[in-house]
Amino acid sequence: MADEKNRGYRYETEHFLLRQTTVEDAPALLKCYSDPAAVQLMNDDNCSRGFLCGTLEDMEAYIRIWQGEGYARPAIIDKQSGEPVGTLEIFGGETGVLRVDLRREYEQEAYLRELYQLALDDFTRDFPMGALVTKAPPAAAARRKVLGELGFAGPQRFRDYPDYYRVPVSAMRRELGVAYCGLACCLCSENAQCPGCQAEGCGNHQECQNYQCCLEKGLKGCWECGEFPCGAPMLQKTRVRAFVGFARQYGIETLLDCLEALDKAGVVYHRQGLVGDYDLETEEEVWALLEKGRRAGAV
Repeated sequence: MADEKNRGYRYETEHFLLRQTTVEDAPALLKCYSDPAAVQLMNDDNCSRGFLCGTLEDMEAYIRIWQGEGYARPAIIDKQSGEPVGTLEIFGGETGVLRVDLRREYEQEAYLRELYQLALDDFTRDFPMGALVTKAPPAAAARRKVLGELGFAGPQRFRDYPDYYRVPVSAMRRELGVAYCGLACCLCSENAQCPGCQAEGCGNHQECQNYQCCLEKGLKGCWECGEFPCGAPMLQKTRVRAFVGFARQYGIETLLDCLEALDKAGVVYHRQGLVGDYDLETEEEVWALLEKGRRAGAV
């Protein structure tokens, strides 16, 4: 995030500040988007036309589109000159897409590394996604080198388009912990705005039997209860009951270690809706999956 002295900017790197693109940026951005050599490195897949702009009016028209609802297209501002030198675009979702448009003189490994690292550190948090992809055509040698160094795999096809690089994004927010009932708030697909069950993030606490029971007994979770397993509704779910049993056996921190290790290995907590790779038929199957986390060196 940009610091207090640069209020009004959303993100900051060593050389750049990022803020919402405005129509006033058009003259400076035209230097980028009127250059065929720069435009050939851009990602115009699934766009009705390319990004090459011949006039100031063309540039202004694009910026007005980027200012529309649903777009996250900040201008990249050179800290030294104060001039916009390109834009980024980001979409979240199951697979987040990053576009990087830069003036040719900024097509350098150091600058690209800053922007890609920003996307990995901040965009993946602010625009929740299961993986991040970005395009780097053969002419973009510096981009390909940096992406490889940052752990992106490619080139590969994405939605029938070539030359994409992909990296899985960890969904783990360990600080959110595990709900009283055993749900993994730390991996929930809805955790971008929710602080977690233990921090009063859930709107169903008044009706939640596990929550009320743990508070009455002074427990941190059902895994501390001598009456586990009981007939509480949430504990009728195989995944939840298995998590509580595992935490009861090994401790809650070990459960979190295993969930984190498996997340890094590509095991998905919520793949579609609220269903994912832990939604197996039996507790034994869930335990076996968690044990892979232990064997992977989680504990």
